[in-house]
Amino acid sequence: MNTIINRREFLGAISSLVVGSIITVPLLSGCATTGFVSYATKANNGTVILDVSHFPELKEIGNAIQINVENISEEIILVRKSENDFTALSPICTHLGCSVKKENTFLRCPCHGSTYSLAGNVVRGPAEKPLTSYHTDFSNGTITIYL
Repeated sequence: MNTIINRREFLGAISSLVVGSIITVPLLSGCATTGFVSYATKANNGTVILDVSHFPELKEIGNAIQINVENISEEIILVRKSENDFTALSPICTHLGCSVKKENTFLRCPCHGSTYSLAGNVVRGPAEKPLTSYHTDFSNGTITIYL
């Protein structure tokens, strides 16, 4: 069945489509992936201990994973800086508290565009403070993160 619509109805439908797109697209950008492979673990007395060999993403320098520390509701970004050095960071942007996402060699906040280096330092604002970092020790293939 063919239905003929007048110009006013057509323009109304197009306007609704455009307005709906303008609202929906920014909302969907917040649903994008974090750019990390994510793992779950638990903390014991304020520390997280991980056998690095269980995380194939960390074989290459510059790669990162996200760790969800279930028993304390904490998330950590773990970055391999060198053969024997790691950085552990909070993924919470210091500007307004959104979670950063990995984009190539940077961490970027999808809310307002703050960009951080993989060391957690501000590369571009509006954030003015670096990401919270946690002390780490690496020995015999095991990394200890002190929360």
